[in-house]
Amino acid sequence: MATVEESYLDKLKNAIKTNSVTARARAAGDWFRSIVNRTKGQFSSETPQSILSKQESTVTSSVLGKMYFYSYDPKWKDVLPWYDTFPLVFPIEKYTDGFLGLNFHYLAPKHRAILMDQLKAFANNKKYDETTKLKLTYNMLKGFTKIKRAKPTVHRYLTSNVRSKYVLVNADEWEVALFLPVERFKKASKKQVWAHSGGMF
Repeated sequence: MATVEESYLDKLKNAIKTNSVTARARAAGDWFRSIVNRTKGQFSSETPQSILSKQESTVTSSVLGKMYFYSYDPKWKDVLPWYDTFPLVFPIEKYTDGFLGLNFHYLAPKHRAILMDQLKAFANNKKYDETTKLKLTYNMLKGFTKIKRAKPTVHRYLTSNVRSKYVLVNADEWEVALFLPVERFKKASKKQVWAHSGGMF
């Protein structure tokens, strides 16, 4: 079983190599199958609907530096080239009408792992439990040129266009949430979005 201190990229590589996965990740869904395109083993399938139904994890507002799933309907969807209706976001700045956040769905799984490994340096503690969050701002991100994968993940979200409660993902479940294949892009495929994002770093 991977330890908390093992990098997310190492966890991903080891899972691909050995066809192993943590008990939490196996219970959460078939993220591993989506990454390595295999069908070995029995996997239950997570969907946005099943995630939103987890009442024990839903909250009505977001906290900076925590990870959340939620349903979203962009105000300017008609002019956007594409958008994700089920973001996986770390809010990093609050505004009167919403927040700025990092949506990991805009990155392919490998790059999600690399970015998460880099962002661990901004965690407020090493417990990786319900008390853990990222202490991070947009200006801090801009100051670290090595964290280039964050660029395509930065998006502004309006509170009025959030269409569900927020599903809080505590730090001990980050590794599961990162790789769940529940991104829901409109107007483009995930591979098109990931290819465009890759061209930004």
